[in-house]
Amino acid sequence: MFIEQPKMSLRRSYANGYKYCSRCRVYYLTDSVRCPYCGILLRNSPRKKKSLRNAKVVKVPPDIEKELEEVKVIVRAREG
Repeated sequence: MFIEQPKMSLRRSYANGYKYCSRCRVYYLTDSVRCPYCGILLRNSPRKKKSLRNAKVVKVPPDIEKELEEVKVIVRAREG
């Protein structure tokens, strides 16, 4: 019994039917749900990027900003 090897590619799009193996870091054109080499589940859509919509904005009081201007940092390197 001969099993046809899936087409491999380094850069393909999910829109063209390619699936991505996170472990092998290769795109495959296959109907299978799992990677034919390592067995991990294939991704069939890109990961969602984190948005900054829910980011918290903090207003720093002016008196604390003045304190930050006075802070001095001294870095000493170890001789060794």
